[in-house]
Amino acid sequence: MNQDAHSIGLYLHIPFCSRLCHYCDFVKTARFAADDPASYVRMLKAYADAWLPVLGLKLRTVFLGGGTPSLLDEAYGPLMESLRSWLLPEAEITMEANPEHVTPERVKIWADLGINRLSLGVQSFQARGLKFLTREHSPERARDAAQLARSLIPNVNLDLIYGWQGQELSDWEADLHAATALDIQHLSLYTLTYEGRTPLARMHRRGVVDALTDERLESMYLMACDTLRAKGFEHEEVSNWHKPGFASVHNSIYWHAGSYIGLGNGAHSFLAEHGGPFGTRWSQDPNLRLMQDGQSQLVTRASLDDLLRMPGVHVETERGASEWLLETVSSGLRTGKGINVNAICARTGYNFRPRPSLDQALRQGLMQVDAAGILTLREEEWYRETGWALEVSLSFVAP
Repeated sequence: MNQDAHSIGLYLHIPFCSRLCHYCDFVKTARFAADDPASYVRMLKAYADAWLPVLGLKLRTVFLGGGTPSLLDEAYGPLMESLRSWLLPEAEITMEANPEHVTPERVKIWADLGINRLSLGVQSFQARGLKFLTREHSPERARDAAQLARSLIPNVNLDLIYGWQGQELSDWEADLHAATALDIQHLSLYTLTYEGRTPLARMHRRGVVDALTDERLESMYLMACDTLRAKGFEHEEVSNWHKPGFASVHNSIYWHAGSYIGLGNGAHSFLAEHGGPFGTRWSQDPNLRLMQDGQSQLVTRASLDDLLRMPGVHVETERGASEWLLETVSSGLRTGKGINVNAICARTGYNFRPRPSLDQALRQGLMQVDAAGILTLREEEWYRETGWALEVSLSFVAP
């Protein structure tokens, strides 16, 4: 299922934030000394310099995520320079940015470093939405940032969140029109979730804030489908739309079982061609001290297995056909490309025998399987992927 066994994606996690948004469940911190971010980036460079020669694979993509990568600019210079020899000529290099950090000087530095895709965390163009989501920028600052980014960087994505308390369909419609009016190439539209131990989740459990109904959220999803299709966007994944030619290369690696390496606190990795037919997954510990302890041992690690035994690296040990199958089906059904039934059967040795519910869905046109064995869900059903993924997974049975 790996798209290209000779190249991978690279994710670099930058955990620093000027403030913590109440909905965010990623590994991050707002408590750090002034020189900590630059020191951390130097540590990432040491890890990249150790891992990439061992892997010996070219980079199709680089993604600087967080946290808030846009807190830094020139500090990325040595890191980006060390990656240069590993980049494919057409490599997509993305950085996440907050609108309040986007200035002419910074955008020029990012572009000169090779950043050719900027992902702006706008989240909403409504003042009420930004306040609820505890964002620092204003609607006007978000518009200015998008326009400035477009002037120097050829590919710009906007993140929007829908489902915040009090949001009306008219608010969501206004956000969609505001985003598309900026002539950007990509949109990521995420349903607000109440994750783990975040402040927003705690408020939700106490009844301080109310989640929107599933019916309202589905209406917003369908509104986005209709609005963006009319504006010339193509729907690549349940939460992602792009103008022709601007699909997210890095995200597609995740969605279609490609290989990627994650470096930094809490970053995850997957190699499809290592560790047996179902690949190897591992993560780096979110504890920064474990990464720092491991840094001194990097020069002694001469093989991938050596690197996987380093302090702070957690390898998934129980990984068989059933785990790989559910992951592959779950991610693929969220996309327009769907899943390749024949390829899954070849890899697992299973047979595909649709359950009665799937037979009914096929007859109703909710999903289809073409002559090449590609199974896809109708766009309206991507929003209910979780339930369909289980049904489809259970239709693959051992001989």
